[in-house]
Amino acid sequence: MESAHYKILVVDDDEPMRKLIVSLLSPRGHQCLTANDGREALDKIIETKFDALITDIAMPEMDGITLTKELSKHYKNLPVMVMTGYTEEYSAETVIASGAREFIKKPFSISEFPIRFDMMMRDHKVEEALLALSLIDELTGLYNRRRFFVLTDQSLKLSVRTKKKLLLLFIDMDNLKWINDHHGHNEGDKALIDLANILKKTFRESDIIARIGGDEFVVLSESTDGNGEIILTRLHENIEDHNAKRSRCYALSISVGTTQFDPQYPIPIDELLSKADALMYAQKRKKSNKHSF
Repeated sequence: MESAHYKILVVDDDEPMRKLIVSLLSPRGHQCLTANDGREALDKIIETKFDALITDIAMPEMDGITLTKELSKHYKNLPVMVMTGYTEEYSAETVIASGAREFIKKPFSISEFPIRFDMMMRDHKVEEALLALSLIDELTGLYNRRRFFVLTDQSLKLSVRTKKKLLLLFIDMDNLKWINDHHGHNEGDKALIDLANILKKTFRESDIIARIGGDEFVVLSESTDGNGEIILTRLHENIEDHNAKRSRCYALSISVGTTQFDPQYPIPIDELLSKADALMYAQKRKKSNKHSF
């Protein structure tokens, strides 16, 4: 079985120790970046997505325990391995309670370190797989409502820190009840899957796409000036292209409400959703006397 390769951030104020850890992990195919302390580590995590973090405890600016606590708030799914020579002052219980997944004492065995890291990552992958089963919409393969709120909460916090705006789209499939009543629920399921695939095609992998209700979908995307109209145009063009190519007795149609999250004036996700939902229903009411068939 081929081993997975990870992007790892190594945090230690001791340069020889950083180089040692990199020398242990890089030959195994992992990409290692380094930071001198917790503050620098947080700055790099904002800029770059990492699969794991290895940190010392005693460091200037921000120590490893404080760093781990910060990560557990904003990057809950990032596995953290903590190492320290101050074993009398910092117990394994203290480290794990701060949010770390693994704890290793210095000095450590050169052969033991990669094994302990691999065990941490294997356990993490198993937990992620089990978690995904409960957070994925079974029909469409998109995130479900629960997962959407977890990821969006993290994204809003990150938006406030990075000062980057976000765009929320509330999308409702038109006439799903008509499809179910006239062509059966199996055909209705196919229509939902088709729309989910169109959303996957329209948006980036980094965007959060979820099905939060029977015919309701939401997308959270990074926002720039003017890109909302561009995104909507691309979405409607992809739907039109789908309808032109599919020989079905109905056409897919959607109603959409969009609203922007401004990190300078942050609001809760529930309020953001309510605004987009109201705009979506306003659009649906305008179309209420028209048919998509």
